[in-house]
Amino acid sequence: MQKKRVVANWKANLSPDKARRWCEAFAGVYRPRPDLEVVVAVPFLVLERVAGWMQPLAGVSLASQGVSSYPQGNYTGTIPAAWLRGLAQYTLLGHRERRRYFRETVQDVARQAYESLAEDLHPIVCIDRELLIPQTAAMAADELARLIWAYTPDTPGSFEMARGESDIAAILPQIAKKTDNRPVLYGGGGTAENGPHLWRLPGLSGIMMGQGCLDGAAFGALVNRL
Repeated sequence: MQKKRVVANWKANLSPDKARRWCEAFAGVYRPRPDLEVVVAVPFLVLERVAGWMQPLAGVSLASQGVSSYPQGNYTGTIPAAWLRGLAQYTLLGHRERRRYFRETVQDVARQAYESLAEDLHPIVCIDRELLIPQTAAMAADELARLIWAYTPDTPGSFEMARGESDIAAILPQIAKKTDNRPVLYGGGGTAENGPHLWRLPGLSGIMMGQGCLDGAAFGALVNRL
């Protein structure tokens, strides 16, 4: 059975104390299913603690909210992929906020994917329509075969309001053609209300939520409804 994924991206919204309360609230309502995997993307500061809190929950994996473009060594302030082994199963790469505010380039993201794959981590690479061709072109063929993609449109209104169904339907065949039909998630304005509808759109392998996942109990209840 091919599992679909729902990704909860905390971004930089939950402090360590709030992270603990989120995990407790989520665990209180979450019910595992064999056809669904929950991926929680958390800051590195709390990754080890969250791994311990979530360890008893079946069907829940963790993602790092990024990774260094370089291996271990003299790279002050970076998080090498090798340090994530045993803590995270995924890396979330190329998020629009990383590209916009931290000026991460297509090549930076390609190197991060390479470092992740070298440590047997599963990269989730975020793209919008304009980034599809340059980002896929920056990846080696053997890397493309192992990536997960997230379509995160970077247009006005896309952050808090989900894009129209026609927009998603139009871009999915283009992504499939460029990525050899690798899994594609949708991220953009997902909420507890529209999440189930987005989940059922043809061609998607799951959804990614930002603001819509910050209440642990509400997010757990959403997962149970998908």
